[in-house]
Amino acid sequence: MTTNRIVISIPINLDSREIASVSVSRYGQDYEFIDRVLRSIATNESCEIEIGERVAATVFNRDASLTHAVKFTGDKINAATLQKIDDHQQVIYLISTAIGYDACLQIARFAQILLKIGGITIKVESAGIVHEKNRWLANYDSDDVFEIYSLFVALVEADDYYYSCGMHNFGKADVAIDIAEDIGLAIYVMNVFNYYRLTESPILQDSHAFQPDIESPTYQIEWIQDDQAETNSPLFNSYGRWYLKRLKEQNYHLKINN
Repeated sequence: MTTNRIVISIPINLDSREIASVSVSRYGQDYEFIDRVLRSIATNESCEIEIGERVAATVFNRDASLTHAVKFTGDKINAATLQKIDDHQQVIYLISTAIGYDACLQIARFAQILLKIGGITIKVESAGIVHEKNRWLANYDSDDVFEIYSLFVALVEADDYYYSCGMHNFGKADVAIDIAEDIGLAIYVMNVFNYYRLTESPILQDSHAFQPDIESPTYQIEWIQDDQAETNSPLFNSYGRWYLKRLKEQNYHLKINN
């Protein structure tokens, strides 16, 4: 199985020396930067840091692996922020080899440090989703599971189905639903299905069924492989996807209680 990682990128208008200097002066009592590792002194939690060359705003704001898909989550980056991205000096990549809900919280905390010392905006490379700086700083330490989920998971429209991208950050399979479904309902069903699995951790199998609420249709689930991203891409989900197929009314008794 391909090893999944959480990968975050932050364009910043500081060079490497300035980043180290500002970080030590502001956060030296709580965090340390050693050999391209950012570590919390209090908890000993850490993540890898890589420094990359600057990229154009148009490149940063899209994902080559999703060229033929349309994302409908994440922030629309405003013109002022795009200009700042064009003027930035380099990109900092935060990489966590650990995955799961706690790992997402951990790397979210590390990311806010870099945003506070001069990061311009933030992209979760392992979900293909971009967020404005203020949104991340407002939600990175939220107690609301859905707020954390929304930072690390994108919803995408492909040719044949809608699907989520980024649940591997939490160590979970993504979800997909037929493109013929109403887009508003599809977004709702995918979000509820993913939230349900984050908060309840059910054991799922092919032919199980899911109904997000009593008013909504019921869907039969089937596990499929991730066929949207290359296996070496940070977007690739080695846990695959649960494909939701709407059931006819007489089959509703298959429902999983949520």
